[in-house]
Amino acid sequence: YGTLVAWAEQLGKSDVVKLLNETLKEEVATDEALSGLGEGGVNERALQQAA
Repeated sequence: YGTLVAWAEQLGKSDVVKLLNETLKEEVATDEALSGLGEGGVNERALQQAA
């Protein structure tokens, strides 16, 4: 996203910059939530059920 934000800034597309930054924040939040699930035991339980 960083490169896209830089290009949008250079092109003066402030609306695109805003949208990309919002999307990046959502992606980070989703990654943190999914990591929390995995670290909270979901991965371990899935592995046990598969065995």
